[in-house]
Order: sequence, then C-alpha cells, then structure tokens
Amino acid sequence: MASDSPISRKDFFTVDPRRSALIVIDMQNAFVAEGAPLETPGARAMIPRLEKLIRFARERAVPVIWTQSDHRPPYGGLMLRKFPVIGEKRCLWRGDASYQMYPGMLQPEEGQGEYRIVKHKFDAFFETDLDAILRFHRVETLIVTGTATNVCCESTARSAFMRDYQVAFPSDANATFDQAMHQATLKNIDLLFGRVMTTAELLEEMAASR
Repeated sequence: MASDSPISRKDFFTVDPRRSALIVIDMQNAFVAEGAPLETPGARAMIPRLEKLIRFARERAVPVIWTQSDHRPPYGGLMLRKFPVIGEKRCLWRGDASYQMYPGMLQPEEGQGEYRIVKHKFDAFFETDLDAILRFHRVETLIVTGTATNVCCESTARSAFMRDYQVAFPSDANATFDQAMHQATLKNIDLLFGRVMTTAELLEEMAASR
C-alpha cells in the first residue's frame, strides 16, 4: 500500500511468525460457493493464496483460528431483520448448508494449535474465546484473512487493534462484494489499524524472521 502518511507510519512492526496467529474468517458456503446467497466475488480465486498462509502456519506452528458465522435465532438479533436472506431464507443458520465451511479448500484441523470459533456478530472478538486463545499463545500480531473484507474482516481487524494486537491484512487473501468496498477497507486498515501487504510480501517477511 501507500508509504507513510502525514499521520501514521507504514511499517511500524514486523510480522514475526513466532508471535503471530492466522485467523481465517467465514470461508463458508454462504460466501464462497458459486451462486450462494451472499457470494463474494474473488473468494474462490483467493483460495490458493490463503492456503499458502495456512500451510506456512502449520509448518511453523503458528496458531490458526477458523471462524463460522451463525445467525440463527436467538443469536441473529438485528441481522434477522436487516438481512432477509438471513432472517427469511435461513442463510448462515447452523444446520443449513450455507453455514458449512466451503469444501473446495483446506479444512480446519482442530487441536495442535488450531481452533474453530462460532461467532454471532461481525467482530470475531465479540463474546468469543478469540482473545483468550491469542493471549494463551502470547500472540502479538493477528493476520486477518477471509470474507468479507469490509464486514467481518475489517470489524475483527479494528477490534484487534483496539486490544493492542498488531494487524497484518493481506490484500489478496481477503474478498468482498465489490472492489470499491475492498479498496476502501484496505485504505482504512493501512492508515489507521494495521499493515496491508500482499500474501507474497507477508510470506517473505515471515520467512526472513529470525
């Protein structure tokens, strides 16, 4: 992304895999499957890059946290009214196919430093065990990936920064509903909440860490 701005520094931390965790947000059928109710353009195309990060994390014993959104009653709250596809068509209700992880990619391997979190709001920290998991592993940097860039991914990135976690946000391992939304989030994150880089740049930086 851009170089230092008048109000913030670009490279204010280095991503050290020994003090990092990878969060894979909502790679569920609802967002990733072809023709899905909330299909996110680019989500399937980014899977090879996301899988590179997952494999690196597994090889280096970097904690991996997978999230799934469950908005069925009574958890959905206002979402059941705001989004008819959720409230009326039961999208992202546990038990519905839309809730399941997209099968065309690596799947969670719970245990040995991998976790699955069910969340009911956009922010993966809200009323979940995410913060406890990160603190248990002494994580300093959270690598945020998944869908949708400007919704759950940005909400989680902002929440992480508010908790003093460094945020690494790979621009090509997040996807949303259109490029305008995607680019707006990248600018926000890079200026105010973390660092934006490509997957290749992130992997190179982590591989060089000593």
